[in-house]
Amino acid sequence: MPFWVQHTEKRVNTQYQQVGLSSDEVVDLAAAFRLYGFWRIELDSGHFFATEDLCHIFGMEPQDGPINLMAITARIHPEDMPRLMETFERASAERLTYHNIYRIRTDAEDYKYVRSVGKFRDKPGTAGEVVGVTYEFFAQRPGVTFFLDEMPDNQA
Repeated sequence: MPFWVQHTEKRVNTQYQQVGLSSDEVVDLAAAFRLYGFWRIELDSGHFFATEDLCHIFGMEPQDGPINLMAITARIHPEDMPRLMETFERASAERLTYHNIYRIRTDAEDYKYVRSVGKFRDKPGTAGEVVGVTYEFFAQRPGVTFFLDEMPDNQA
């Protein structure tokens, strides 16, 4: 599975302003045709907060307050967990932005691909937090159809 980590010095993308869109419209457009789940992890407490869409992506009932992180991680493919943990730890320690593509269990035998993009965020008086977005990931190529069990490893 590919993963990517980069320093947070990347410029903030405000291109949407050039065509007269608001930041709210950007979020509305991005989330119009698929679930986009937003989340936050407090590094001091380990509390994980998530939106309704994230809960639906993971096949869980939405709830107020912290989400059970063990229930979330139990749905992630066991082969993907070590890389996710390594990336999360590096992003937290080095204050980086990252992206991962990994698999989430949909039932007893099947998985779907999701992408998470996260970044470290300073929070005064604390060790900080990691915030991000997760959405279902569908590889799409013009004129080509892949079935997940036939997709080459480097195409996910």
